[in-house]
Amino acid sequence: MAIITPVPLYFDDVVLTIDGNDYAPAASQASLEPNTTSTVFHGLKPDDNFPASSTDWSLTLAFVQDWDSTASLARYLFANQGSTIATTLKPRSGSGPSFTMNLHIVPGSIGGTTRSHATTTVTLPLKGIPTLVEA
Repeated sequence: MAIITPVPLYFDDVVLTIDGNDYAPAASQASLEPNTTSTVFHGLKPDDNFPASSTDWSLTLAFVQDWDSTASLARYLFANQGSTIATTLKPRSGSGPSFTMNLHIVPGSIGGTTRSHATTTVTLPLKGIPTLVEA
C-alpha cells in the first residue's frame, strides 16, 4: 500500500483571472463549490435501487467594493451581469494546477456597514464544469 503524503494548500498567493484581468488583489475568498443533488429510485423489489446524482458548480467570491476605480471587480460584475465570462482560478500561483471555467456573471451588493470596508460575497454559477489544467 502506498503512503500518500499531502501538500497542504495554504491559500495566500492566488491567481484569479476574470476576462483576462487579475482580480486577486480585490478578493479575500475564491472558492469553487460543488452543488450535488442525489436521489435513489426504489423499485418494488428489495434490490431495485437506482442511485442518481448531478453536480453543478459555482464560484463564491468575497471581495472589497471599489466603486471609484473604473476597472474594479465591483464595477466589472455590475456592468457584465448576465454575461458568461472565461475565468481561471489557480489556488497556488507558483505550482500546482489551475481551474478554468465559464462563469455566469451576477453583481455584488452595493454599500455595507458604517466605519468598515464595504465587502460583498457573490455566488457565480458556472456554465458546465471546471476544467483542471495541470501546471
